[in-house]
Amino acid sequence: MTAAGPDKAAVTAALMERARALVPVVRERAAEAERQRRIPPATDRDFRAAGFYRVLQPKMFGGHELDYGTHTELAAELARGCPSSGWALGITASHAWIFGMFPPEAQKEFWGADPEAAIATSFFGEAVSLAREAGGFRLKGRWKFSSNIDNCQAVLLLAMLPPAGGAGRPSAYFLFVPRRDYKVEDTWHAAGLMATGSNDVVVENALVPEHYAVDIALCTRGKAPGGAFHANPLYRLPLYAVFPYTLVGAALGAAQGALEHVAGMLESRSAALSQIKVREQTPVQMRVGEAAAEINAARALLRQDSQRFNQLAKAGEFPDTAERASYRLNLGYACKLCVSAVERLYPLGGAQGLAAADPLQRAWRDAHAVSAHIALVWDIQAANYGAVRLGLPCPDPRI
Repeated sequence: MTAAGPDKAAVTAALMERARALVPVVRERAAEAERQRRIPPATDRDFRAAGFYRVLQPKMFGGHELDYGTHTELAAELARGCPSSGWALGITASHAWIFGMFPPEAQKEFWGADPEAAIATSFFGEAVSLAREAGGFRLKGRWKFSSNIDNCQAVLLLAMLPPAGGAGRPSAYFLFVPRRDYKVEDTWHAAGLMATGSNDVVVENALVPEHYAVDIALCTRGKAPGGAFHANPLYRLPLYAVFPYTLVGAALGAAQGALEHVAGMLESRSAALSQIKVREQTPVQMRVGEAAAEINAARALLRQDSQRFNQLAKAGEFPDTAERASYRLNLGYACKLCVSAVERLYPLGGAQGLAAADPLQRAWRDAHAVSAHIALVWDIQAANYGAVRLGLPCPDPRI
């Protein structure tokens, strides 16, 4: 991660140390978290006490305002013990960054009442209706996959606003909705990231004030209202180009945790019939070495790009389309490397790796679940970059 001055570096180091101390704690809670299908209340309390949700929150509202990507490192560290917990940490922390792009009046109202209040999101709506009316917007609908929603006090929902008069293309908006205006439905039953509590959000009929909305196009171009309000260029980063750093930390941590688990397990395991130490077999050693190299390469790719776009932002520069597409390329490939590392290690778990509560089984399921997010799917990211590299328009205009 980049650091601007000793204070920021010291805060980042202290947060990382807190995350390391919590790894065995969330590992111990992982099986129960999967049974509950959400992180336990004790884990949410630990995250709040450590300040994890506030790493990207503006300083003027009680946050740490650290470099973008700090939450990725924290999520990866926690995910060594429980990938679902790492996912919940990283994604909840990122929402304070997005809300920092909103009109300052909304930030003052929400964080002014409670600087430690957390925010969820959902980008995936069903039967959504958004219309302008006096005082703001009328919003209805259902949204899916809102991770850690049960531990949050508000939600940011993506909705499309039809063009005025019916001509032209719709505009994408984020709408800030406080807890009183939505219901949470317990719908999260999944094979991977089981403990993220990624439930549905239902809005029956909410009036969203004008200053509780932001045009997403402004966020993708670094022109959001909060970006003009806050001096820190953090809130002028291109939203969609860098958002997947929020997600990939859980895959990186899952792979690292799998490597640590397998290495510890093999130190004492013997082949049942021959009594030859499994760890002394060259193919086993090669699997461990190759997995470690894949994890190291993924981490290096992520750190390289996060340093790059943070430095550009501090210099007042905005990355061009080719560079933004390269961020997504490297994000997708880093995630692919993490999945490959877990796949490479998984056969070494033997029969016990089939148990649902086994750490290697959990890492396998969770790494694959992370890689299924559309922002990390390798084929899509590779095609986006390839088109731009060959002089064609980017297939995803949001990048």
